[in-house]
Amino acid sequence: MHIFIDESGTFAGLDRDQPAISTLGALIIPTHVLPRLFKRYSRIRSTLPTRKGEVKGSLLKETQFIEIIELLRKNGAIFCASMIDMAEHRLSDIERHRSEGITALSRNLSNGHTPELRKNVAQLQDRMRLFSPQLYAQLMVTFDLLHRVMEEMIAYHSQRNPKELESFHWIVDAKQSDHVSDWEDWWSNTLVVWLQAMSLKRPGLLLKFGDYRHFQRFFHQDVPDYLSEHIKKDDPQRPAGVNLQLLFREHFAFSSDPLPGLELVDIVTNGLRRALIGNLHETAWVRIRDLMINRREGCIRPVSLQFEDQQSSRSYSEILYKLRSGNRSMLTNANQGR
Repeated sequence: MHIFIDESGTFAGLDRDQPAISTLGALIIPTHVLPRLFKRYSRIRSTLPTRKGEVKGSLLKETQFIEIIELLRKNGAIFCASMIDMAEHRLSDIERHRSEGITALSRNLSNGHTPELRKNVAQLQDRMRLFSPQLYAQLMVTFDLLHRVMEEMIAYHSQRNPKELESFHWIVDAKQSDHVSDWEDWWSNTLVVWLQAMSLKRPGLLLKFGDYRHFQRFFHQDVPDYLSEHIKKDDPQRPAGVNLQLLFREHFAFSSDPLPGLELVDIVTNGLRRALIGNLHETAWVRIRDLMINRREGCIRPVSLQFEDQQSSRSYSEILYKLRSGNRSMLTNANQGR
């Protein structure tokens, strides 16, 4: 499995009168279709506008956007996305959420944890305090996206292409080609720790009829004592969580090169943001649903860092509603009703 990740927007714009939307997207493509998909994309690419030699979604016409969506649909690509409207937040919301997050990092430390782990947690807390509001918001949107990616790609392909679950290749668009930015370093070295804890408290979607033979090596075999207390005991047959250290880090890279997968995820992620800010016609953006898995709670959930729910209608509310239901079913026809 190959997962390409990119964002659109600056994650800035706190407390503005107008929406300040940023989107983060992941394009999940089965490895066995990559050669065919990239070959067909190369034919289309020569007709697409570029900036500094790279195809950018912001430059595409609506007909070109539809052509790319159709190419991805025919080749079994899945698109997952998260978004945030920074205009819905005040600086005090971000700071309170950050303070709670810093405290949560060490809340469950006990005498059973190693001095090295305690030191690492303290270092993470120090770094977290220095994060700008924009990077902190992007971090929270990333948590939301990647948890959904893991749920959807594993459950979906356990029914269709189970061999794809034997390895996961993560390729993230790098914003700086000369060095790894502080944000990218944080993502590589701290994100997995947070997601590991989340996966134990909120286990991913594992279907009883899914084929996980090729995924077995990612299940925890020996769980550390300090993690075992978080594992639910209601199902003795359920695997003790997923080893995200292995799943995320075995094949993981940032790239600033114009790779086909990164250009494709840029097109779709940017297209979603263009739709939400009113810069793409509905005949084009509605096709994004063709790449998304239908979820009861909706395909795209705006991330909120507020502690009090504030329901309000925004200029993009109708667009989110129309994108609520994806056109891909999580279950195959054979598994419907099971």
